[in-house]
Amino acid sequence: MKSGIPDPLNPPVVAIQKVQDNNFSAALEKVLDPVVDSQELRGRRVLLKPNLVEPLSYTSGQTTNPALVEAVVRWCRAGGAGEIAIGEGPSYFQPAYALKDCFVKTGMTAVAERQKIAWLLFDDGPFRKFENYSPDLPARFSLSEHAFCWDLIINLPVPKTHYLTGVSIAMKNLKGFIKRNDKPSFHYCGQENIHGSVTALNRMIRPFVNIVDGTAPVHRNKSFIAAGRDIVAIDTAICSLMGINPERIRTIVLGSCAGLGEKDMAKIEIKGEDLKDLQMNLEQPRAYLQRVFPGLQLHADTACSGCLIPLFSTLRRMEKEGPALPGKIHFVLGKEMPKDLSGRALFFGQCTRSLHGNHPWLNGCPPTREEMFAFVRDNL
Repeated sequence: MKSGIPDPLNPPVVAIQKVQDNNFSAALEKVLDPVVDSQELRGRRVLLKPNLVEPLSYTSGQTTNPALVEAVVRWCRAGGAGEIAIGEGPSYFQPAYALKDCFVKTGMTAVAERQKIAWLLFDDGPFRKFENYSPDLPARFSLSEHAFCWDLIINLPVPKTHYLTGVSIAMKNLKGFIKRNDKPSFHYCGQENIHGSVTALNRMIRPFVNIVDGTAPVHRNKSFIAAGRDIVAIDTAICSLMGINPERIRTIVLGSCAGLGEKDMAKIEIKGEDLKDLQMNLEQPRAYLQRVFPGLQLHADTACSGCLIPLFSTLRRMEKEGPALPGKIHFVLGKEMPKDLSGRALFFGQCTRSLHGNHPWLNGCPPTREEMFAFVRDNL
């Protein structure tokens, strides 16, 4: 598989292009021209890896726009690619019976049918097993064989904030290759927990190019796409658009230290649109909690997305519907017992089974949105 290994002799290029009148093909040609040569696709087997974390429309800001994916399929075909496919392993939060909905309801199956290509649910296998591979990774885990058997991977993330990693962009999008049942263990392994495991995963899987989808209306920015071979540089540039200091994102810092790419904006060549015209307005989860629920003490540094996704869904529903939080209260998720737990506390998920004591506890790995909302409502 051809990789996006940075070239120390040349500065990494990140190209940015607005999407005018939903003309994705035109925008894609412009954004990829300074980044890759389409002739590199000739005769190659190409896997497109969008973000299909949930069965939601791209307008939610959570999943990749199917119009962009379809334009990439056409671009690959025009470049002479051989076999092309779309593949993803959705979030651990999704129950096994709903995984295919992440392709159907996001419009990806429709793209595959129109373009006469396959769509691949990584959870169907096959998998490659690893044991004691790296101190930054779980002792045992499996990755989809699709991470290794294609000539080229095109990474198609969306820019999002994340409670644990600060952001979820190109580097974190590769978590979709992890076998579903192994995903939680990537949150509490090694000295750096999820930051180190995501970095180590990026050393194992090297996309050919990363194309970031900034077309969701929730971003409050002009619709754009960005592309780069250097996965650290693309995350750095998009962080800057999100108003976040890349130096505060641990995966970016660790990725740079690991030789995966460039984190210094001054050393990244930006081509295309002016960055100042594309500033995004995305609120960090911790800032959201302080603004809306100042009395809530959230202890979730070792929690996985399986619990974090329904928790933040519950909180946003509470913001609109109630109930209100009664002053100071602790919400505990993950495997670590908080040091200071004075006052009321609610415990969530299977990981806290041995921690909750006499406090209310919600079982589930993970609990559903409805279960979590009902638990909070009934215990307030």
